[in-house]
Parts: sequence; structure tokens; C-alpha cells
Amino acid sequence: METTRRTFLKLAAVTPMIAVGAVAALRQPALANDSATKEVTDVDGRTITLPAEVKRVVVTFNLEEYLAVAGEEGIEKLVGFSHSYWKGRRQDAWDTFTAKFPKLAEINDIGYNDTINVEAIIALMPDVVIMSSPVNKTFIEPHLDKLAAAGIQVAFVNYHKQTLEMHRKSTEMLGQIMGQEERAKEIADFYEAQMQLVSDGIAMLGENDPRPKVYMEFSRGVNEYGNTWSTRMWGALIGQCGGTNIAADLGDANSVDIAPEQIIASDPEIIIFTASPQTDIDNNVVLGYGCDEKKALSALEAYKDRKGWASLSAVKNNRMGALYHDLSRHIFDFAGAQFLAKQIQPELFADLDPQAVLAEFFEKFMPVELEGAWMIAL
Repeated sequence: METTRRTFLKLAAVTPMIAVGAVAALRQPALANDSATKEVTDVDGRTITLPAEVKRVVVTFNLEEYLAVAGEEGIEKLVGFSHSYWKGRRQDAWDTFTAKFPKLAEINDIGYNDTINVEAIIALMPDVVIMSSPVNKTFIEPHLDKLAAAGIQVAFVNYHKQTLEMHRKSTEMLGQIMGQEERAKEIADFYEAQMQLVSDGIAMLGENDPRPKVYMEFSRGVNEYGNTWSTRMWGALIGQCGGTNIAADLGDANSVDIAPEQIIASDPEIIIFTASPQTDIDNNVVLGYGCDEKKALSALEAYKDRKGWASLSAVKNNRMGALYHDLSRHIFDFAGAQFLAKQIQPELFADLDPQAVLAEFFEKFMPVELEGAWMIAL
């Protein structure tokens, strides 16, 4: 089989259109045998037929979710993933995972979004390609028939919607794909229990209880305003965690810009930055895998000197914090929600320790250790 696979890899590299038909023919006997296949319905309602035992996988956005469900053996089944989502953009994650699994750096890069290489995916002969519906679907949808003709199915997950239902559905689907149903259910149950702590606490707020004004910003440094969020991602979580988003009326895009004058006029009571290592930024708050808490606190403190901010309630009352930017739209984003809830409604969540719960999740389910500062507050 390996000799045959190498032959087709070479064939696809030279004549990809011929290889599409050849690969499809190679797969037909196995997929024709019902006992050797299984049906999986993805989060977009698409039912796909896969080998009963999936052995070759391509992943784009959700590599951490894939590895949480598949476990360390998922590395051996991974034949391609999107390097550019991690390398440079999430350098901390890239460094951490490639240090533990050097093979990751050698696994084929299949591109990302508008650079996704369909021919490269076909040449890898994966049993399934796991993609994020809101991130990748626009770019891959025109090629779904071509991939299907090569015997390659695409399964969409959706952690960006940030709902308990969709997180559970996505995780349990990954469990079906990888034959890890029990583990996936355990992960989904853990997630639900932690999110329930937030929703139960916020449910205790009365109609007249204060919901403080909150401003969130992607940290690009004191002298450069980063984007904020209106109704999606962090913007949506502010309301769920007991706050009032000062940018809530700025549109429905994934992220939005806000005028510095509007921030000052709104006088937020709480300011939270999202932070991650970025190779094109050198003076931002940096949090995540292996990051230094003291350096992050120093960078956060510097924002107090931003022009016009001395008068802001959040600055005067020292109610400023920061958290790892990728503590949203991931299977461990319960920790981001818990951190926000604790900062916004500290009396309701005095006993909550998001960092400790995140560490427990990593110990149970992630293939790497939780190291470094992921959330800080002044």
C-alpha cells in the first residue's frame, strides 16, 4: 500500500487532474463495503461517508481540538495542516507543539484560506479534511466536488459560533471521525460544566444590578489602537459575562474599529486586552504558551499612560486585565469566559479560578503542558 501511495503522490504532483480519478478509483472498493465505512454528519448538516478507521487526516484551523480528541496518536494520522495559522501568527503555539512533536514541522503545509492548495490535499490522499465552517468554507466550497471526486470528504466544525450546542456538536463529531466517542463526550461534558458555572452565576444578577461598561481591544501596543469587537467573538461574550460592551453598536463584523475619542467619551469601567505573540509586533501585551507574567503585567501597566486615558474609570480604579487572544473560539475557551466573568462581576465569581481549571483541562486532554501566563489583571 505504501508503494502505491508513493506512486500516486508522484503522479498527483505531475498530473493532478489524472491523479484525481486514479485516487478515487483506488478508494472505491473500500468505500463500497458498508462494514468498512461509517457515516458522519458535520455541523453544517452534511452527511459524509468515511472509512470505519480514519488513518489519514488534514486539519486547517482547529488543530488543538483535533489533538484533544484524537490524543497523541492523532499526530501519526496527521498528513497535512495549515502552518500559516500558527507559524508567525501564533508562534507560541507553534513553538510549544513542535518542541513536543518535531514531526509537526515536517508535516505538509496545505495553505490557509485563499492559499489553500487543493491539489496538494488530493496528493496527500487523506481520508478526511477537517475545516472550520466560518473560517474556511468560503474558500473550499468551490472545490468540494473536486475533492469528493478524489474520494476525499470535508467535515466542518464550528467553534467560532461560541455556543454550548455548537461546541459540543463539533467535539462529538471529531470523536465520531477519530473513533474516540467516549473521550469526545468527556471533553464536551467538561466544557459544558465550566460554562454552566458562568451562566449560573450571571443568572443571579437582578434587573437592577449593575452591568459595568467594558472595553476590549486586541493589544498592538500603547501607541497603536487595535481592533475591538461588537456582536461577535469577545463582543458577544461581554454581555454573556455580565457586562455592557461599549462597542456593541458598531456593526456585525468579526472585528470593528472604534475611535479613541469614543472610548474616552464612553468612560469604560473595565478594560480588557486580548494578547498573543505576533511576529510583526514587539511592544504589545504577550500572553500564551510559555509567556512571562511579569513582562505581560509591565506591558499592561504601560497602557495607563495612553493619551487621554488617565481620566478613565477603569484606569483610575485599576480595573484592567488581559488574556490570551485564542481563549475564544476554541474548545478551552471556557477559561476566557470565566476570566471575563470574574473581572466584570468579581463578587459573583470570587471562588472561580480560570487558570487552575484551564490547567486541569490541559492535564486531562491536551498533548502538551499548560505553561506560561494566559490571563492577568492589575
